[in-house]
Amino acid sequence: MSAVSEDEERLETMLEQCNSSIDELSTCARNASPGAREICREEISVLIANRESLRRGLLKYDDSACLCSSCPVESAQEAQ
Repeated sequence: MSAVSEDEERLETMLEQCNSSIDELSTCARNASPGAREICREEISVLIANRESLRRGLLKYDDSACLCSSCPVESAQEAQ
């Protein structure tokens, strides 16, 4: 049971980090030059996609804190 709550905490932390980064980049995009604004918007798009994929369980963070769409099955079996 604690493994599940740890995973939920980890997910919530990652979602908060995504939201924070999106907010920072949004501020940057408003104040940036046109070229930099486009780069910020592209990064925001990636962060939004990752955030929504995390929420839906399509992406997960593996043990090395990297996003993966096909994390090893052992991790899921150990949680049960």
